[in-house]
Amino acid sequence: MQHIRESSKYFRLLFHVQKLVQYSLTLNYATTIDSFDLFANEPFPKQKSKDRPHFKYDCSLRYFMGIEGSKTVDVKKMTIEEIENDLRDLQSKNKDKQLIEIMKDCLNMRKLLHDNLLKQLFRHYSLTGKLDVVEFLQIYCRTLNPDLYKRNGEFLHYVAKAQCMKGNSDKGLSVLKQAYTKYEGLRNFYRIIFRELIYDSVQNRSEASNVIFRKYVLEFSDTWNDNYPLICFWHICWSSSWFSDQMASENLLESSKVLQDIVKEKATILSINILREYNEDAVIRLLQSLLKYKMMDEYANVLQILFSYKLRNRDLRGCTEIIRNCQTLGISLPSNQQGRYIKMLINTNQIQDKPDDKSRRPESKNFTLKF
Repeated sequence: MQHIRESSKYFRLLFHVQKLVQYSLTLNYATTIDSFDLFANEPFPKQKSKDRPHFKYDCSLRYFMGIEGSKTVDVKKMTIEEIENDLRDLQSKNKDKQLIEIMKDCLNMRKLLHDNLLKQLFRHYSLTGKLDVVEFLQIYCRTLNPDLYKRNGEFLHYVAKAQCMKGNSDKGLSVLKQAYTKYEGLRNFYRIIFRELIYDSVQNRSEASNVIFRKYVLEFSDTWNDNYPLICFWHICWSSSWFSDQMASENLLESSKVLQDIVKEKATILSINILREYNEDAVIRLLQSLLKYKMMDEYANVLQILFSYKLRNRDLRGCTEIIRNCQTLGISLPSNQQGRYIKMLINTNQIQDKPDDKSRRPESKNFTLKF
């Protein structure tokens, strides 16, 4: 029994010695202050190893800043799945240089990556304006996957988007125009890209970019009779709450007879859709434009839509103003709308005549039709 106790003491002693050795090793690489304390307490300094081990709980500044030495990736020994996982990780950490180095190794060793990953990288780096990465991805696809390269129009739309995101709208739209000319089968797709670029430009409140976009939408309309970018640009500016955008829509409408015809044809649908967003001001601007270009039938239809909207919201003041406008221009509203207006007027007067009723009718905004 005594022999067992003595052996257990030795075992515990060995365990504690091992813990102390591990602790002293970690202290060797903790901080400058800890190293100085160890040197002062020990009579003979230990010979430090040249290779610094990597500890799980490394508290150095380089560890927290994420600038520890980049690990070498041997693409030759890795599977395609492992390479793609590394590339996704580097993309999420914005380590573009390391990502390009791995892609160069894949190119040299002819490692063919999946289409989904390549498109994901194209999309990400075009939206962030990283033109150098987009151009290298083009080289990679042209060399290793020429079918995908041709099928997607040389990925020129991503080059155009990257240029626009960098602030080079003229260069970006020039590339998009080149792709539109060369690849007729992808024109529907390029129209969608054009619409997205227009939206980003208007949302960023860049008047210089808007001037460039105006030039290209008119060129697409005149050269190829493609009016989709034209109507998209006008619609975004027309529905905007910024005065400069509204003036841009009026100038564009004035300079394009084709756009005037489209707005005349789609005036009713435009009014219904924009009122779903509670944008009455845009409808008023549309009425002014219709009156300016003497489109009286369309003006009457839009006015009826606006009157119905005012009735539904019980806006008595707005309805009264529309009635006065109709009398001035000689426009008649449908009898059912007039009946609803008279009924609302009578009910409102009855509420106002009740002395004991403390409820107040909702106040409406000042509403004036300018013509």
